[in-house]
Amino acid sequence: MKQALVLIPVLLAAGCVTTTKFKAQQDEAASQQKRAETAETKAAGLQKDLDALKLSNQQTTEAGLKVQTDLSGQLKSSNSSLKAANDQVANLQQSNKDIQAALDANKGQLSKQVGDLIKERDGLKATAVDKDKQMTDLKNQLAGALADKRAVEAAKQAEIDKVKQNYEDLTAGLKGEIAAGQVTITQLKGKLTVNMVDKILFDSGQADVKSDGKKVLDKIGVVLAGVLDKDIRIEGHTDNKPITAALQSKYPSNWELSTARATAVARYVEDNAKIDGKRLIAAGYGEFRPIATNDTVEGRAENRRIEIVLVPKE
Repeated sequence: MKQALVLIPVLLAAGCVTTTKFKAQQDEAASQQKRAETAETKAAGLQKDLDALKLSNQQTTEAGLKVQTDLSGQLKSSNSSLKAANDQVANLQQSNKDIQAALDANKGQLSKQVGDLIKERDGLKATAVDKDKQMTDLKNQLAGALADKRAVEAAKQAEIDKVKQNYEDLTAGLKGEIAAGQVTITQLKGKLTVNMVDKILFDSGQADVKSDGKKVLDKIGVVLAGVLDKDIRIEGHTDNKPITAALQSKYPSNWELSTARATAVARYVEDNAKIDGKRLIAAGYGEFRPIATNDTVEGRAENRRIEIVLVPKE
């Protein structure tokens, strides 16, 4: 092809133009050949570049395919991981739903328990207030009871003091009779008892007070008249010896005799000591309350007695 391009201008020059023109044509042909060579060189370079580009494209394509394959594998792995994550999320969501349902159920139960606890607390507060009030009332009652106790103890002590004073007065006034064994005076648990053997007051089988007995009763009456907060019980007692036949028409039994003697003493202190009869009690016990054996003379003598006892008012 290069030779054809060279021969064309030569032939043209030989047959048609002058030397100058031929020269010009020859230069032009050389220039064209040079341009053709340059173009051919460029074309070769372009072909080389094209081949390099094709190779590069092929390598790029292969690399892309590899990357695509890797990405496809990664995508599959990612899809698998994503599916596992989605499953886990679904499980967590279901678990959350279950937990929420349980929380809602527990919330209602807890709300009820809280309400019950509040009611219980309010009830306990009310109970505490009631207990405080009860405690205050009990303290007041205790204080009142202690005050009453002190008052009772004071009254009891005053009573004991009175009985003691009466005892001392009677003891002082009846020293001779006490020394002779005719009278005994006892003070026990606030009760004062004057015990007189019957012979100082009465003859055997009789219920009339003797003159010596009246003197004793006068001394006793002075003390008894000053005891205004007590009743005076006069008791007649005998031994167990039956009433003699001569006296049975008057005193069928020791019961009647003991009652008659108690009544005689009561009447005497009423008349002579000016003691209100409402405060006097006459009682006959016969032989039924002995203080000693009835098997001896001494025992029977002790059982035959008059007792004057200070007792609480009825």
